[in-house]
Amino acid sequence: MTDRFVARSIAVATAIVAFAGVGGGAALAQAPIGPRQHFTGMVNGQEGSAVVYTVCPGPAAGHRTGPVKGGQTMAVARVADGPGDTGLFSQIYSWFQPVPARTRPVELTFRQYGEPQRIPRSVRVPCSGTGEAVFSPCPYLAPCAAGFVQDTLTVTFENIAARHP
Repeated sequence: MTDRFVARSIAVATAIVAFAGVGGGAALAQAPIGPRQHFTGMVNGQEGSAVVYTVCPGPAAGHRTGPVKGGQTMAVARVADGPGDTGLFSQIYSWFQPVPARTRPVELTFRQYGEPQRIPRSVRVPCSGTGEAVFSPCPYLAPCAAGFVQDTLTVTFENIAARHP
């Protein structure tokens, strides 16, 4: 393994511990997001790829969208050398793609590392299949200054209402 991989893995593991809490529920201190910092986005505590559970009763034919199951989270961790770069900015926005036709995605705004946010039930995603979770210093479709790099996670949407006993 390379030193870069090991350093990033340690930073992400530290962030996961901070998100989950230590011992009796005490969380490690959060740190403000600042310019020119590397970061990685996380969905349900996972980086790179994650499963997002949806609740879409009925047949899953076509391109149906539905709500996410409650209790799922998105978060941002600062890393020494990661996939994202804040560029000139001090916040990170996140949303899911694909975005349902004729809508804007529900965005979460992060101003602190190590501060997970629950994914609102108002978020609509494909009932099943794949998509992306985008973590970007620039809001959805906003013109932005150069220098930032977004982080994109591969997401598998799994419909728990379609599970068979």
